Amino acid sequence: MSAKSKSKPKKAAKTKPKVTKAKRAAKAAPPVQKARKEKKEAEQKPATQKTAMPARVELGPPPAAVVAARHVDSLRERKGRGFSFGELSSAGVSLETARRQSLSLDVRRRSVVEGNVQMLKAWLEAPPRKQATG
Repeated sequence: MSAKSKSKPKKAAKTKPKVTKAKRAAKAAPPVQKARKEKKEAEQKPATQKTAMPARVELGPPPAAVVAARHVDSLRERKGRGFSFGELSSAGVSLETARRQSLSLDVRRRSVVEGNVQMLKAWLEAPPRKQATG
């Protein structure tokens, strides 16, 4: 027989014992840490209640923007893709309000058409319609 044929049994690899969740939960924090935690919680300001976003006011269908279209003999007005940033800011409408009210926005346009600004102001100042409950 050769030396290779005699093999020693392999030793099992040492592994850490698994800690179950129940054992982890059973471990309590030392009293010093509890005291620190309670002191820290007492020093913190009480959480202020978050104000809810105002509900969407039904103002009727949003107006459509109007832009000037070039024709051979003159400029004609046509329906636009949406309002420009300048028109919204001139009318006093923030971008967030415009999104909430489903106003269309044309990011490519840079012009400010005074008629669109007046239309937006009139639409926003209109008395809100009450939503049908049912």
